[in-house]
Amino acid sequence: MKEIPNLHYFRSKNSFSGSSGLFRYRLDPDGELLRAAAWFGPDCMDRTEEKKILKKEFPLDADGLGAAVSWLEQVQKEEQV
Repeated sequence: MKEIPNLHYFRSKNSFSGSSGLFRYRLDPDGELLRAAAWFGPDCMDRTEEKKILKKEFPLDADGLGAAVSWLEQVQKEEQV
């Protein structure tokens, strides 16, 4: 997984997406929340069936960002097993 931007990046209302192989992910700030999404496949989020996208919300703070990154890493790891 690519290096995730710092908290200031998300507090400035920027989204971030990336991929590693067929693992895709996206982080979107929304008020005081950081919305994380993860899915597998060749397509972008807009072209992936909603039911195939895993989503989770985290607080938009340092702990929340760390938890979001850990969650994304766990989702990626579970698929590789």
